[in-house]
Amino acid sequence: MASNADEVPVDNTTTATPTTPAPSDTATTGEEDGSLPQGEVKPAAAGFSNPYGSAKPVTLETNFSRPYKAISSSANSDFSLLNDLERLIRGSYRKPTGGLRSDRGSQAVYLSISRMENSHRVGRELIRAAQNGVEVYVIHGKASQSKESRYLQSKLNALPHGHFKICSKGKSLACLSSLNGAIMHSKILLVTSTYTRDNKPASAAIWSGSANLGGPSGERTYNNGLTVYNDYKLWKETRQMWTDMWAERNVNSNYTAYIKAHNSRYGITETQRERYGYTKADPVYGMFYSNLANVTIYPTPIRATPTNGKDPVLMLLKRVIPDDQCRIRLQENRFKYRRIAVAQRLVELAEGGCKISGVYFEDDLKVNRTTHCQIYIRVCRPILDVFKTSSRTIEAAWAKPHDKTILVEAKLRPNFYNPEERLPNGSVWPTDGARATIVQAGSAALTGSNLVASDEITTETTDPAVYDAYLEHWKAILQSHEYRNYPY
Repeated sequence: MASNADEVPVDNTTTATPTTPAPSDTATTGEEDGSLPQGEVKPAAAGFSNPYGSAKPVTLETNFSRPYKAISSSANSDFSLLNDLERLIRGSYRKPTGGLRSDRGSQAVYLSISRMENSHRVGRELIRAAQNGVEVYVIHGKASQSKESRYLQSKLNALPHGHFKICSKGKSLACLSSLNGAIMHSKILLVTSTYTRDNKPASAAIWSGSANLGGPSGERTYNNGLTVYNDYKLWKETRQMWTDMWAERNVNSNYTAYIKAHNSRYGITETQRERYGYTKADPVYGMFYSNLANVTIYPTPIRATPTNGKDPVLMLLKRVIPDDQCRIRLQENRFKYRRIAVAQRLVELAEGGCKISGVYFEDDLKVNRTTHCQIYIRVCRPILDVFKTSSRTIEAAWAKPHDKTILVEAKLRPNFYNPEERLPNGSVWPTDGARATIVQAGSAALTGSNLVASDEITTETTDPAVYDAYLEHWKAILQSHEYRNYPY
């Protein structure tokens, strides 16, 4: 790994470019085009400093792809999300005005991606960044190689600043997990220094989402992503996770336990915690969290069961106190029988008064239907049979989502899995619960392998502006060409 990969925070009194230590163990208004909402800036709380200076507040941005007529052809593609990823990468070597950055040789880009068949975006920008002196590192899944991924591998590895890796651990095709049949499925982009959507300088950009780089995923189906800027703690934690992936770290198929046992490797100093107002310095609970961004990242593989309290989806649903104001929306690519405990909890919540709706993937290909539960909708029959037991209808529809998203509006108990989590206003979560909105998203579908075996990340945020953006994404799929109710 290069020695110029990470940025460190600066005092709030300066706007100078941060220095870059070794990476090996360190880790406003309007919309651009109708699908890229403006980012939300989160000023430092009174008495605290922004980690990267007053000119670089913690900022969140969402991005989405919303093809009206999905899958059909590149002419109907929505490149909004992938174009935004290109913008993040371009910012590592080029200014928004077009000129090259004088400090581009001290920048780095880190990407992990599952597949990129028929890809028309992002790879070309990675090559340009490496050609301009940025250290570019790409991890690609072994299970889904294509001519496009092999081309990117060849181009990057021929450049002094390009690096391309395919993880494989025997019968596992993952970077972290050693379980038989596991795959590398995380979708992560990290950029040491770039610009926000409104062209403000930013450090420590962290993007995660559902989109691969290929046409059938990144541009021809519904997808989502979340970018966090200028949050040093979340950057250091996520950056160290990426280093673990690149190193194919032996985490014994339980990454949460591994993080707990080595939490100081991922953490910040106590002085930094006090200066910037973080709740804790180290990820003592095994996941990555920042109260400045209101974002949690749950990494897998984990040894999760319906009863051991490690399933992020089930833990979110168990926090819900159902009543007639509760609303739960699922936008999922697949929902398989090994997650039947999630279906059972949804029935309990529906019986308690929650209105629950789901949009799932309509599979047109017979070969795929054989893999995905034998029916056109990618929800296994046992899941639908559980839904049928509810006295209140759990709505189901199909369209073309590649999303892995759950939206919750409800009164929620404190986070059992992540006790560090705070309310959006920074307050401690009351023991008797509080009304809030939560977005849970990321790379992990509702399947058994995505929960237990493969390399994945699930993100969760209580930020109201992010929720509003994802709600618009939900409303958009209801108007898409393929959307239909699914009677079961």
